Amino acid sequence: MEKNEFEPLREVEDGPDADQKVELKFEQRPKISKKWKIIIAVAIIVVIVIILAIVLALVLRKKEGEQEKQGKQEKTVPGPTEFIVPPLPTGAPAGADGPYTHGVVAADAAPCSVVGRDILKKNGSAVDSAIAALFCIGIINMHSAGIGGGGFMTVYNRSLGLAKVYDFREVAPGNASANMYVNSSLNSKLGASATGVPGEVSGYLAAWKAHGRLPWKDLVQPAIDLAKNGFRFGHAAHYAASRNSTLAAIKKDPGLSELLLDSKGNLKELGAVLEMPKLGRTLERIRDDPSSFYTGELAQDIVKDIRDGGGIITLEDLKNYRTVVRTPLTVKMDDYTLYTNPPPGSGAVLSLIMNIVKGYNMTAADRKDINSTVLTYHRIVEAFKFAYAYRALLGDEDFWDVGEIVQNMTSSAFGESLRQKIYDNRTFDYKHYGDFYSSVNPAGTTHLSLISPDGDAVSATTTVNLYFGSKYRSTRTGIIYNNEMDDFSTPGEINYFGVEPSPSNFIEPGKRPMSSMTPTIIVDHNNVTRLAVGASGGTKITTAIPLVVMNYFWFNQTLTKAVEEPRFHHQLLPNFLRIERVRPISLTVQEGLKKLGHNITEFSSAVVQAAAISPDGKLYGKADPRKGSWAAGF
Repeated sequence: MEKNEFEPLREVEDGPDADQKVELKFEQRPKISKKWKIIIAVAIIVVIVIILAIVLALVLRKKEGEQEKQGKQEKTVPGPTEFIVPPLPTGAPAGADGPYTHGVVAADAAPCSVVGRDILKKNGSAVDSAIAALFCIGIINMHSAGIGGGGFMTVYNRSLGLAKVYDFREVAPGNASANMYVNSSLNSKLGASATGVPGEVSGYLAAWKAHGRLPWKDLVQPAIDLAKNGFRFGHAAHYAASRNSTLAAIKKDPGLSELLLDSKGNLKELGAVLEMPKLGRTLERIRDDPSSFYTGELAQDIVKDIRDGGGIITLEDLKNYRTVVRTPLTVKMDDYTLYTNPPPGSGAVLSLIMNIVKGYNMTAADRKDINSTVLTYHRIVEAFKFAYAYRALLGDEDFWDVGEIVQNMTSSAFGESLRQKIYDNRTFDYKHYGDFYSSVNPAGTTHLSLISPDGDAVSATTTVNLYFGSKYRSTRTGIIYNNEMDDFSTPGEINYFGVEPSPSNFIEPGKRPMSSMTPTIIVDHNNVTRLAVGASGGTKITTAIPLVVMNYFWFNQTLTKAVEEPRFHHQLLPNFLRIERVRPISLTVQEGLKKLGHNITEFSSAVVQAAAISPDGKLYGKADPRKGSWAAGF
């Protein structure tokens, strides 16, 4: 049968042509209506949308899985803007030491150098920058400093050519007494019984009222953000916590355990994310009302903290606390003037060292070879020993008449008279330098130095004394409290050499203990800041600073080299010349010093932070790599 050429397209279902198809000519095929075209288009679009939705869901699910796997390394805080705690830095970025053209901040915690720099970039003053950076340090390096401690701040105003020292050192409570730690010296180190009235918040507030430009809240907020969002357990804090005696004390304290130990009771790993929400809330209260630390509801909580920990601080003690604004000590160095803090700080010790050694008129030629280096180091060590002998006579100038001894220690003539007692061919027994006893001031301190765009400078040192202070952290406020009462001397506490302690540093209510903190600023004859410098590290502070000053001004070293250079230390008692363990001076120089009678042992050095303006007007900053930090500027 013939096929109808107009028959619609169909398959032949049977017969020999079953696998053939009947085809029509193109122009004879039926046309698809507009309605069907729309239906088909919509169907295609729906299919595409469904496919895209499936793909997007798979991608999001994969991303969530990756975030879950990464959770142990990166803490994510949900909110309007996702916050991820940055990884632990591995080293200083290129150019961190400068040069800069506007401002520079050198703190011993790198994130806090950045906080201080950012405040300067917002037109904050030098003091604004210092306060923000110091609040930050109290979070990152909570083992060294914080609002439970105190310190000193030397401030230099370039336009006026004037310097001030803000003394916010802790004070003995009203119920304290000279004999309170007799036969119970451990109580001056551990627990709230060792805590002096904290001065840090008072000091910052006093300096801000005199020199601040930005709102107070702007200076506290960066630390609040760190405390609440989290930060990395850094090298310095982790090292401090991992020391056997410190870790044992941490495990005994519920507050420190809550912060630093994992669910198994072990110290959290280096780089772990730490959070301090309780301290964050306390800082918010200080942000909104800083006076509340001493007179408000926060003060009541602090007294409860102290009482819970076995301490004796009262509301009256907090209410009576005052920051003291002091006139700095000054030392003339050729065309430069050195400003530093008076007692109870150790600026007088630094002053005496510089007044002794400046008579040698040292230059780079005094370290040109082994023999000249040995002689130069020997002379410096002898100056250290004289200065530490006289340190034992110092105390809080508001309680003890130290006027005459301070006048001598800051006198060029007195320094020269002691220089004449230095022999170039030998050293002596400690009685040659002064039959005095100088108590050891342990490590656990922080320092920052900065220079602002208007040429003002700040050098500030703060502390809670020992690592993690009294080893007591409040589970109420999150504050780690100091153990500064251990910096006082105790009657009858005979030292290893059988020498009695000096009564100038005995405990009295309201008295401030002696401190090794020595924040220093050096300016030239044009009132230009040339160096802001200071250190942390207990008694090693007052030997590290003069070494850096000599390196920079007399031995013509760059700021970077001046800070990184190997150091040595002598504090008269014990009678050892201490050589830095990590960066030792050369063995040949050590042998030369031994031949002059020095008994050499190893030690860990102080940590110096410095900022400088070079003669060509460029700014440099150096945060000591010994604590793993670096400067930030612009």
